[in-house]
Amino acid sequence: MSETARLKKLRQQPAHAERLLHAVVVRARLVPEGAHQICSFASLPKELRIIAGLAATTNGHTWSCWRHEGRTWLFTGELSVPQSCARGVPVLLVDVYDETGSLDSGLWAYAEGMWQRCGVISS
Repeated sequence: MSETARLKKLRQQPAHAERLLHAVVVRARLVPEGAHQICSFASLPKELRIIAGLAATTNGHTWSCWRHEGRTWLFTGELSVPQSCARGVPVLLVDVYDETGSLDSGLWAYAEGMWQRCGVISS
């Protein structure tokens, strides 16, 4: 199986994308130490529930929500097959939201045992 076919297959597996997104959030320290993950869709703040719902219904997308000291962050992620093929490592497109709206969007690549930001997506 070619690398491109393997990456496309991984993109279709939500559990794999969830693990990759969780790894980016935790290993790249995108949330403060002590933050806890919100796993129940019903427990998400209403504003973020809408965004997470859209991610959940879009093929290849996943979401991960975290709370710490009254702040909440929602991360949505999608494996970028073209970027992953070009770099030869998994690359995720990650969007970050708080309860007031979009905060950030960027590409994260897993290389040399760590997640590194490799690009910013402009609107």
